[in-house]
Amino acid sequence: MIKKSTIRLIVLMIITSLIILSGCTQAPDPATDPDAQDNKSESQDGDYIYGNAVVESTEILVLESFPVQIHVVAKGYLPDGCTEIDRVEKERDGNTFTVTITTKRPKDMMCTQAIVPYEKVVPLDVYGLKAGTYDVNVNTVTDSFELSIDNIIEDAGGVSGANVFTEDNDGSTVELATGDTFQIKLNENPTTGYQWTLETTGGLEIMSDNYLPPTSELLGAGGIHEWDIKATASGTQQVMGVYSRSWENMTGSEQRFVLTVEVE
Repeated sequence: MIKKSTIRLIVLMIITSLIILSGCTQAPDPATDPDAQDNKSESQDGDYIYGNAVVESTEILVLESFPVQIHVVAKGYLPDGCTEIDRVEKERDGNTFTVTITTKRPKDMMCTQAIVPYEKVVPLDVYGLKAGTYDVNVNTVTDSFELSIDNIIEDAGGVSGANVFTEDNDGSTVELATGDTFQIKLNENPTTGYQWTLETTGGLEIMSDNYLPPTSELLGAGGIHEWDIKATASGTQQVMGVYSRSWENMTGSEQRFVLTVEVE
């Protein structure tokens, strides 16, 4: 005869197993689970599922330098241990910056269900902006900052002001004559480990490559990296820059600068 205590133990084990199985297989309720609601924006591509990161708050950092440098700090969480930040995309339309932070996770991998907090620092391309108020939208979370003066260094000579190009000219096409010189000026802050690497096609020659340190003595201030470039051959030429840390592998999400030069 089986003892009552043994029967109670067996029943308790069965109930415990059913509860565990129920927790593993129960689908999230979109009406009550915010993570389930976030999944509405997910898409599948090959072995991964992509979506938008959950952003809970943002903070605007104005670095004490001139030209001013602006970083936006986004804080949020990832829904499980398999999800990771995939890409950070930036664009500006007038006085509004839009930052999109996306995620990816393996499609068929079993994941721990504990949320994982994250913090992402995103530099904004603000060199050359006019004085005014600017809005920043990060995955629908909004913030703003104000520039009290135009955020640009007046050209000191050597290259015509019309031939000086900054982050605002990223993706642009300009026309020059063979023998013309022009200048690239990009914000750079080596204290963070990030530096610009610039390359050109064969019809352009880099004449000088200089980093101008910040005038401010405050810790963490950044400066300007300048290149004087000469058009030496006609045709379609390009300047290509990548802002990265030398010891980190390229991910494809690095800040980039591309200028197309039509040389006559």
